Amino acid sequence: MLQINILARNDLISKDGIITVFAGVGGDSLVKLLKHATASLTYSALCLPDNISERGLENVPHYYYRDDGMKLWNIIKKFVVAFLSHYYQSDAHVQKETELQRWISEIFTNGFLGRDGSGIPSSFQTVTELVKFVTMVIFTASTQHAAVNNGQFDFGGWMPNDPTALRMPPPKVKGQTTEDTILETLPDVSTTVNGMAVLRLLSKVSTDHFPLGHFPENLYDEDIPCKLIEDFQKDLRELSDLIEERNIKLELPYTYLNPKNVDNSVAI
Repeated sequence: MLQINILARNDLISKDGIITVFAGVGGDSLVKLLKHATASLTYSALCLPDNISERGLENVPHYYYRDDGMKLWNIIKKFVVAFLSHYYQSDAHVQKETELQRWISEIFTNGFLGRDGSGIPSSFQTVTELVKFVTMVIFTASTQHAAVNNGQFDFGGWMPNDPTALRMPPPKVKGQTTEDTILETLPDVSTTVNGMAVLRLLSKVSTDHFPLGHFPENLYDEDIPCKLIEDFQKDLRELSDLIEERNIKLELPYTYLNPKNVDNSVAI
């Protein structure tokens, strides 16, 4: 995860990076966008069950992002509950863990600008609070990342769906757009090719891909953590089988949240 972040800083958002050169949101605009997004980001938006409920999407039919995402959230949470309960056996253990409290305090202060309105905790008082936060972190860095990342080229491979830049301002009045104004507004060939190439590269499975629940190194040698990891992997395999069975029946299979396609970006 650190390596891919280094590559992104060097090749995507640097002074001469792809996004800076070929996207309208590059350079200083990207900084402004991220500041604006951070200022409005909330804890509930990062927690899928809360987010689905707040947007009233519980009963929308054929919403596979929600269906697969909720199953993955619950599998991750089951794993996190068992794992953290092994090490933090009471709320008092959580409250007295100074490194843990400094960790969440730094996230609240620097990551979320100390905004109480964000809903992000500034400290942990209970095991339950810790479980929810760690579940969110793993879900965001693995499942949510896959949902956003894996389908980029499927959507943006047809450039008008997702142009990286526009040569003219978007129209402000309906009914005045013509074929000529559309062609004058969409990016030129060079910008289009470079943008699509990046989308294609980002959507591909990485050469060092490890699916969610699988770790390139043996991090634990205790019996209980090892057993919990095995159970986690078993739950993920079963969900993968269910998704593949469902997708056979779909004209447009939804594959992005098949656990096989979700990167193991976070290791506990």
